[in-house]
This record gives sequence, C-alpha cells and structure tokens, in this order.
Amino acid sequence: PFSNQFNSGQDLKENLVYTSKICLDVSNIIESTLGPSGMDKLVIIDKDKKLITNDGATILNSLKFSNPIAKILVEISKSQDFEVGDGTTTVCLLAAELISSSKILADEGFRLKDIITNFKKAALISTHLLEKLSLRPIDKNLNSFKRLLISCCATTLNSKLISSKRHVFSEMIVDIALSVGEGFDRNLISVKTIIGGSLNDSFFFKGIGIKKPFAYAGFEKQKKKHYYPHVLLLDIELELKTEKSDSEAKINSILKYKQFIDAEWSIIYEKLDKIIQSKAKIVFSKQSIGDLATQFFSERGIFSGGRIPTDDLIKMQVGTGATILSTINEIPLFCLGKCEMVEEKQIGNERYILLSGCLTGAYTIILRGNSQKLLDETKRCLNDGIMVVNKVLKNQRIVGGAGSIELKLSSKLRQYARTLTGKEQTILGKFAQSLEIIPKILCKNSGLDQLKILSALRAEHTKSESWSGIDVENGKILDTIEKHIWEPLVIKTHAIQAATEAACSILSIDSIFSD
Repeated sequence: PFSNQFNSGQDLKENLVYTSKICLDVSNIIESTLGPSGMDKLVIIDKDKKLITNDGATILNSLKFSNPIAKILVEISKSQDFEVGDGTTTVCLLAAELISSSKILADEGFRLKDIITNFKKAALISTHLLEKLSLRPIDKNLNSFKRLLISCCATTLNSKLISSKRHVFSEMIVDIALSVGEGFDRNLISVKTIIGGSLNDSFFFKGIGIKKPFAYAGFEKQKKKHYYPHVLLLDIELELKTEKSDSEAKINSILKYKQFIDAEWSIIYEKLDKIIQSKAKIVFSKQSIGDLATQFFSERGIFSGGRIPTDDLIKMQVGTGATILSTINEIPLFCLGKCEMVEEKQIGNERYILLSGCLTGAYTIILRGNSQKLLDETKRCLNDGIMVVNKVLKNQRIVGGAGSIELKLSSKLRQYARTLTGKEQTILGKFAQSLEIIPKILCKNSGLDQLKILSALRAEHTKSESWSGIDVENGKILDTIEKHIWEPLVIKTHAIQAATEAACSILSIDSIFSD
C-alpha cells in the first residue's frame, strides 16, 4: 500500500477509500505499541543496524514510506516527539481514526468541506475543554511538587522498555530538574551509555562526562585529577604533520633545509608556550593534539585531549563558560572556563573524563546495561521523560492518563453536540467517538473486554466528574488522579491539534496525481 502507484484523478469517494486504507495501514504498524502492555518492534534498517523500540516516532521514522499520505502521519509523529516528547503513537492513531470516521460520514452523504470545518471546530472546543478540565495540584512544599513531576514522568516511562525501572529514572530526571530550577534545559543534559553492569548501576552527576579521546604517548603520564582548573577549548591542530596539498620548495644548501625544519618546530613550540602562559590546566581540542604536544603538556602538569566530538565540546563550552578558540595568538582570561574538578575515571570497561561542578546546570547521566540495543532504547526513553518534565515545569497543569481524559472529553463533546442540530451534531458526535480509539486500543493491547470496560467508563463519565481510567493490570476501573497516573496537559493538547490538522489536510485532497 506504500508504493508510488497513486490513483490518478479518481472520484472523491474512491480517493477517500484509498486514503483511509493508507492511514489504517500506518496506524496498524504502531497500534500494538500503545500503553503499558504495548509490544516492541524490531526494525532492520540494514544488515548491520537493527532497532528494538516501541516509540511510535522512532518506528515510523525508521521505515521508508514512499506514499505522501503515509509521510504526513510520519511528520506529525515527529512533530509531537520534537515538541513534547511523548504521545507520538497517540497522535498517529487519532489522525487515522479521524480519517476513518470521515469516510463513514462521507458514505452517509456529508460533504468533506463540512466534515473538515466541524472537525476543526471540535478540536478547538476540545482544547478549551482540556484547559477547563485540567488540574494544577497544590504545591504545599517541595516534596509535593516533586511528586507531581515524578508522577508525570513515571506515567510516560510506564509504556516504555524501562517501565520496571520507571520510578528510579523518574526520580533521577526530577532531581536534575529541581537542581537546575527555572533554567532547566534538556540540551544541558548528556546521556552516555556504557556496556556492562545493569540498569540499576546507572547514575548521574553535576557536570560533563566525555569518553577518553584518542591519545598519543605521554598521555598516561599526565596528572589525572585537577581541582578548580582553568579550561581551554580549541579548534586547532597541535601537531607536526605533512601538508594537506602537494607542495615543493627548492633549496641550495643543507643550512636552508635546517631552517625549514627549525621553522616548523618553532611554530608548534610558540603555540604550546602561549597555552602555558594562559595558566590553563585543562586543554581540549576538536582537532588532534599530537605526541609532541601531549608530552609537552604532561611534563608541565597539564591534562589534554584531542579529537573531541563537536557535541561534547559545545556542552563543555556551555557548562564551563569557556570560549572555543580557533587561534591562540592571544588567550584572554575571560575565554577560559572553570569547574570544580576534572578527573579521569574508569567506568566499566571504559575510561571517562569527568568535569564536575560546572558553572551552569550541566548534568550527565551514565547508563549501564548488558547490550547496546538496550542502552540505545533506554536513552530514547529518558529523552521522552526529560521532555515531559521540562514541559511540566513550564506549565504545571495535568490531566488523568490511562484513557480517562479521552473518555471525559468524548463525554463532554457528546453533551455539547446534543445542543446542536443537523450535520453539526452528527459530525461532532463522530469526532467524540474517534477520541475513544485510545482507551479502545489500551484495552485491546492489555487483553481486556473492550465492550465491558468502555461501557462502564462511559457510564462513569456521563453521570459524574470522575477521572476514571483503565487499570490494565487488574482489568478494572481506577481513579487516575488518586493513583497518580498523570499526564501533562500540553501532550494531549498538542496531540489533538496535530492529529486534527493532519486529518483535515489529508481530507482536503480530492485527487492524487503522479508523473
């Protein structure tokens, strides 16, 4: 269904059938990953690269869709991941369900233009209802606020590969967020993976950790621990090497040749002397630091490392307050960074350089595990958790998870639709029904009786203002707010808006042509 064979100039109904089928095929791929009982997918990207994940955006982004309709769903999933970090599967399933509902409405004789208009209206009403229904737990003290953040983060991680360790990692992320405060920025958090040990051995510290760079002879003699050092960051080479391009020089005597050699050595020594004069005790460069420079620094008690990855160098720049210099003709003191301690440390089978006590709120999480695939997926899960905590810090309003907010919205929309007449009532009712796809799939993935659970939940939400959701473990109904199954308001708001926009843009296409 994802080939380049488009339906050239078909009539409106045939085009809607085709579009609906494409969206259903895409949603079927990730449907089984939703919720705590969701399954993982193994994606074989090429013969050397395989991916195990249950993240909707990661799965869809790894698959190469050629169909433009399928690509729209992939894009909204990526948008959800970039903006809020979670709800990537939800937004795709909701968009696909809205398009399926549109097909049913079109078969009953409703114009697509009317469907699109009223779907947008329903999304706007849903956004206002979400704001009205959302809660802001009372922050009596720091512990209650911490509980709010941990609950939101744990709800996100509960559907991930690391669900059994969700409280450990949630507390880790929240501790970092509270340490940083209002200036919390996910870009200041580095996540490093080291094979060996278990997930329980993972830890975090205030500072920056980088893998020990490639080193020449003399590195082992360097002092491995420095307290309150000045840090110099460079983007230049500090080694003798041949010219990159062919060059030729004619000399008349051995003396001239010696002058050439002496000039090369004097240039490198001049650079090294200026670094010594700057009083820096830590020198890192994006480019290589050769054996001559390494031994020179070692003899003078300076710790150095070359070929540092750009991302790590930028994090060190932000964390220490240093400036990355591309010339060392002059090294002013304000261009040097500071931190409390720099040390080289063995972690598992790897050696890491740790810069502790940075000036800004830079933190590093060290993940341990028995396979690289597990560590990669854990890293993706933590990114979702970090994003969610970041959003909750900015907007502390929450809603109930476990399908409760979708059913509550559906109930409120149905009540509003009954006050209308004609086509508006029918279309808004269909939009309300589409929202129930999330609790339906939660029941399906958990092996529960959809009809029994959803009927009971509809009755609960119709007669009261409860936050009843699905207890996937016991097959019952629970109060999601009381059980601290909380989700940030921004996740649901963005998911409904993005899904509706995507569905409406797809529905507005009346024909598809291909060269």
